[in-house]
Amino acid sequence: MRTIATFGADSKTVGPDTPTVVSIITPFLYPGLPASEQCSKGRAELLSISFRDFERKEREQFTDMFAASGFDGRRNIAGIILNRWGHHFIVAQPGFLFGKDGMPAPGDVLRKAPFGRIAFANTDLTGGSRHDVAMEEGERAVTQLLAAVQRLARLAVSLDHVEWGRKA
Repeated sequence: MRTIATFGADSKTVGPDTPTVVSIITPFLYPGLPASEQCSKGRAELLSISFRDFERKEREQFTDMFAASGFDGRRNIAGIILNRWGHHFIVAQPGFLFGKDGMPAPGDVLRKAPFGRIAFANTDLTGGSRHDVAMEEGERAVTQLLAAVQRLARLAVSLDHVEWGRKA
């Protein structure tokens, strides 16, 4: 649950009548199926369910959970925003996150150093698809590129002092 952001001296009072944002993650699990099949089936269900059906299910679920305290999902939920994040249905194969058979993980290889002028910054390579990881990955990639530019600048300066092709 997230509360209203406050800035400066204007401190808002948070209480039962204050609007609140609730983030819900709905897993689509199919016990008994291999993980890769569960992910494929879950992704298909997530992308095929209508907004109306998803909203109805969420309102019903909240009403079921909190009806004893007077909650009614039709009355008390002002709106629902549905974000369909299918990337959570990616199943990392053995070795993808931690390496395998003495070989480094692909993410470690891509994150170790830039490839020319390209540095990879991707949360999926870390196994942590969160905003803080995204910022850390971006900072790491930019730092690597800046260090590469500085090395090239130093090399250019040292090459300026070399006389190429001249004989004494």
